[in-house]
Amino acid sequence: MKGSPSINNQRLRALYNWVFLRKAGGKNRRRIIPSHAVFPEVWELERQFPALQAEVDALLASRSIPTYGTFDPQRAAQVSEEWRLYYAYMFGNTNELAKKDCPTLLSFAQSTPSVVNAFISILEPGVTLPSHQDPYAGILRYHLGIRIPTDNPPRIRLADEYYEWKEGEGTVLDVSLEHEVINESDESRIIVIIDFRRPMGPLAGLLNRYCLWQKRKFAPQFVEAAKYDVMH
Repeated sequence: MKGSPSINNQRLRALYNWVFLRKAGGKNRRRIIPSHAVFPEVWELERQFPALQAEVDALLASRSIPTYGTFDPQRAAQVSEEWRLYYAYMFGNTNELAKKDCPTLLSFAQSTPSVVNAFISILEPGVTLPSHQDPYAGILRYHLGIRIPTDNPPRIRLADEYYEWKEGEGTVLDVSLEHEVINESDESRIIVIIDFRRPMGPLAGLLNRYCLWQKRKFAPQFVEAAKYDVMH
């Protein structure tokens, strides 16, 4: 199904977000969170960092990764049409090529029930992400540095807090808050991103699962885009 999971059903999404954020602490919720405090399962992926880094390096050396505008032009127009993304897993939909391209990431995503999406994010030199908010509050976002420039390293501002990526280091961000990426480096910033269900009470958690299930119809256009250079 063509469309954007970030744009559709805005009125309903606003209602759901109100429920989720109320459970999360409202305006006082944490912005940058130690990963093991809310996503302890990710220790297993971090333990395999050398293998994961090698797989991502090999993938980027052999493939042309599509830009955001290739598969979600509506949202890309708001964020960045130059942001490059490789989706290994989205809303339960597996990119079959990821079994060879990045098996460590895919295996973790498939075996961890709370994982919603797993993908590789590439910002080429000078590519920034302007101030924006992710429109769905039912997830938290884990970042793991794969290749981070050492000279003038990129950083993310989340509300009034800053985080600077480091290779092999993971953190969790609440990207439902206003944020931007500042990137003035001469090298590419490469990270792994994993979206996982925001921890909430049972009723809000059930509603969140239902909303995410409804979004599954958008998954094929994202995972198919990751195959673009192979198919053409």
